[in-house]
Amino acid sequence: MTGDEIREVVKATLSDLLTANADGLTPAGGIGVDASCRGGILPSAVHGNTSDIISNGRQDASPTDCIPLEVSARHVHLTQVALEQLFGAGAVLGQRRMLSQPGEFLSDRRVKIITPGGELDGVAVLGPVRGAVQVELSASDCRRMGLDAPVKLSGDLSGGLDVTLQGTAGTYEAKGAAIIARNHIHCTPADANRLGLADGQRVSVRANTARPLIFEDVPVRVREDFKLAMHVDTDEANACALTGNSQCTIHNAQFCEREAAGNFDDKKDCPPVITDKVITEARAKELARQRGDCIEIPKGCVLTPSAKDVFLHAHIRVERT
Repeated sequence: MTGDEIREVVKATLSDLLTANADGLTPAGGIGVDASCRGGILPSAVHGNTSDIISNGRQDASPTDCIPLEVSARHVHLTQVALEQLFGAGAVLGQRRMLSQPGEFLSDRRVKIITPGGELDGVAVLGPVRGAVQVELSASDCRRMGLDAPVKLSGDLSGGLDVTLQGTAGTYEAKGAAIIARNHIHCTPADANRLGLADGQRVSVRANTARPLIFEDVPVRVREDFKLAMHVDTDEANACALTGNSQCTIHNAQFCEREAAGNFDDKKDCPPVITDKVITEARAKELARQRGDCIEIPKGCVLTPSAKDVFLHAHIRVERT
């Protein structure tokens, strides 16, 4: 492709992203990742046409190596108790649309998320009900609401923040429920074997989009009831100009035993406690180069906003001692 052709592809892609409708689908059927993120929750399975993959202007990705790349916008998982408190006794989650992962669906319920710093209305509720309330947000959502939520894999709520949920029948105090959902790959055992992956592995993944980029340190989750797909949030989707037929490929794979499935917070891997009174962007970058999966800082240590961004994008957990 010529430079002019690539620019036209980028222009058209960005136009689609900014015109996403309330169901999270662009007029052409792509995945909505606009700034409002209204309901753009993991549309049903994305089966991209691999012949259309843009890879630095070349169509060089093998279809057998491609992984569907999907966006997961802000959403909420509820327990039955929370569901009834928000929508009334006996409330159920009606199915509006099935999602790409088997058994998961976009429900007919919406909630408002309330914090001292702001509100987000019309946030989608996914079904079925779960054993714990979980509020998955993007970093942009958190800045808008004055939250400093940790980046966590879905299901890991350690360090999660408190928010209030509001439904049609009442409110629910979701304690320790809010996280920034970490990107990850869902994989069946058969697909894992084919791609040379293992549960708990960390890989680098290349987004084969109009704005190709590489996501590093992406966890792989292998289960029989999964369907092959990589999930990113709306910030990441916009960064790589993700569309409804986007695909990605494994760029580099290294096994990491520190975060095998279910072992999210093994503190033995944390480096020594940092004694700085203030951590600036430059200091954060220095620490990121030396990092494990987390750093420990004193309770009184001040993190500048730019330092927080460095740790966030490096997937480093910050714990105060």
